[in-house]
Amino acid sequence: QFDVEFMAEVMDLCIGCKGCARDCPSEVDMAKLKAEVEHEHHQRHGASLRDRLFANVDRLSALGSTFAPVSNWASKVPGARTVMEKAVGVARERSLPTFHRESLEDWFDARGGARVPETAATRRVLLFPDTYTNYNHPEAGKATVRVLEAAGVHVEIPDEVTATGRPAHSKGFLDTSRARAADNVSALAPHVADGWDVVLVEPSDAVMFQSDYRDLLSGQAVERVAANAYGVMEYLDAFDLTDDLALGSPDERLTYHGHCHQKATKKEGHAANVLRAAGYDVDELDSGCCGMAGSFGYEAEHYSLSRAIAGILFDQIDASDGEEVVAPGASCRTQIGDRERGEEPDHPIEKVAELMR
Repeated sequence: QFDVEFMAEVMDLCIGCKGCARDCPSEVDMAKLKAEVEHEHHQRHGASLRDRLFANVDRLSALGSTFAPVSNWASKVPGARTVMEKAVGVARERSLPTFHRESLEDWFDARGGARVPETAATRRVLLFPDTYTNYNHPEAGKATVRVLEAAGVHVEIPDEVTATGRPAHSKGFLDTSRARAADNVSALAPHVADGWDVVLVEPSDAVMFQSDYRDLLSGQAVERVAANAYGVMEYLDAFDLTDDLALGSPDERLTYHGHCHQKATKKEGHAANVLRAAGYDVDELDSGCCGMAGSFGYEAEHYSLSRAIAGILFDQIDASDGEEVVAPGASCRTQIGDRERGEEPDHPIEKVAELMR
């Protein structure tokens, strides 16, 4: 008999990296299994406040952005982190995300939208405004727009979409993630059928489109959208767009840490390829999960394990002769940034944008 309480306890320490799907000969997706177990547990026993907060981080981030910089100061008030740990179980040692008052969508609208006319473009892209890029790190989104436009791509940010549903999915709120998937596929499928591509900055959100949406939905529309969704570095690499860029000549060696979900879905290697094509010397680490794993590393009871897992990555970084670390994953950059006292690595697209003349 299926014992959901026992399974929930067993799966508690699964970090959802999807490494099992890649390394297991049977390709068992433990992250998918964990989401199903947590969903069943929520159905039977309800969800904790912390789980609900993490699952709806898109709404919290929108509020944080609206009230920035006050929302950023609030987390720095003495004792605030201790209160957060006691109230909802967020590790006091963690740096909390900071919010930008001007979101990526706001910036794009303020600049007047697309700058490469659709009639003159080589390709047409819908840049999906994932939650982290939109509210917490719009610089990576801005770099994406600039690089794609420099390569002759017509870029739009769709306003009829909702959050990808990745946080809700990872926390087992499958009804929510399925609804988000349905909304986004419905909004994007007509554009994809008309020849548009969908590009995402955050790797876990890209994989959500490419893989998890196919688990949540069925039909021609989701298959078409999934097949035409790309991480930004994958997109540049797949269509050789770096060749169309006028770039300076960098004299820098980068240490590159890839994202677990991209590795698990055989999407790794693109960022390093693009960085090399741009002229960088790249040490591509053969690394595993950073241990942050979305919300996992924020959870007080998992903090020590999260940092222990990160120690393996940190040893590899220390052994690398790269001058700067780059990583596409927001969680990875947070984990590395906490070690470096707030100095988070750049997204690789930012390193490409740096070279543009």
